[in-house]
Amino acid sequence: MISFEYFALLLISLILYWLIPKQFIRNILLIISSLFFIYLLDKWSVVVVLSLTVFSYLFGNLIYRYPKKSWIHFLGVCGVLLVLIIFKYLGFLTGIYNSLAEFVAFLPKFEIRKLLLPLGISYIVFKHISYLTDIKWGLVNPGRFIDFLLYSSLFTIFVAGPIERFERFKPQVEINKIPFNWKNIDYGFTRIVFGLFKKLVLADWIGYFINPVWEKPFLYSPWIGLLALIGYAFQIYFDFAGYSDIAIGASHLFGFKIMENFNKPYLATNISQFWRRWHISLSDWIRDYLFFPLSQISSKKFWQIFCVPVIAMALCGLWHGPAWHFVFWGVWHGVGLCIYQLWNEKKRNNKNLNKATKTPWFKYSSILTNFSFVTIGWMWFIK
Repeated sequence: MISFEYFALLLISLILYWLIPKQFIRNILLIISSLFFIYLLDKWSVVVVLSLTVFSYLFGNLIYRYPKKSWIHFLGVCGVLLVLIIFKYLGFLTGIYNSLAEFVAFLPKFEIRKLLLPLGISYIVFKHISYLTDIKWGLVNPGRFIDFLLYSSLFTIFVAGPIERFERFKPQVEINKIPFNWKNIDYGFTRIVFGLFKKLVLADWIGYFINPVWEKPFLYSPWIGLLALIGYAFQIYFDFAGYSDIAIGASHLFGFKIMENFNKPYLATNISQFWRRWHISLSDWIRDYLFFPLSQISSKKFWQIFCVPVIAMALCGLWHGPAWHFVFWGVWHGVGLCIYQLWNEKKRNNKNLNKATKTPWFKYSSILTNFSFVTIGWMWFIK
């Protein structure tokens, strides 16, 4: 995303975009620019994006036309997920199967050639699932194909999000003409500069100091390891928040308002609040399309408090990558959410405890405790 090709394409597209009078032609230009950008990075990804977009749009229209036939929505979501499983998780699942085959004599082993992972596949699959599900829930109609294609491929947010919703994006591309506004240009470039500073200066600078610790940890004391872990917590924040700033700023240049992705997450006083501040677009997605549906399965307290958070966050971890350490990271946060829910319930039933939690010392100690919990969890991210 941070490359000469990206910024050259951004500037050329920006100039041509505002020279074109009609919004529909502007959107066509952005689609061409986006597909060209994807082609430059990975030719195969263009085929995947176009195929998935056609597939999801057709199923979106079927869902809209036959809203009571839930099996159409089920098939559409399964079809989109199947693409993700084949390209990203087939090797991981095959490895699990082969491990089981070690203990069961009659089970044959399989060798699967590793497939080239299409660029941005995790993001586009989540966007398409939300598209199909929101149509099913009556939150949005399928819209025009050209608008959905732009939503799927827009190069400013294609690689690293945010995971924008079609419900929010659709009204912005359907208007007759987005008016030119110097404030949008100024805000967009300012946001890009801040993003570049976070990524290239802060994140990379921190990485320069802590990477040697992860490469040869046995050469360093536990205290140095602890400082490196704290440094990693800030490195991963500045890295990802920097990318989000660039994406949001670049989108703003074209008049598109994309949802925020970070809001001072390390100042959260509990793990639930942390996830309302960290990678907000993903957190909202997990809440709406995993937490809520899972919570409908059973009203039993054990399921609601213990099972739903752990399952949802384990899947969230798996979304980050096909490896067990990501799953463990997700489970770690799921357990944290379980503990928070139990604590919150106890606090509601105890007036004195509830009063004590409103004091300044409790707030600051909660921030420190939550930051420590999240930072320990980052150990699972370090390869």
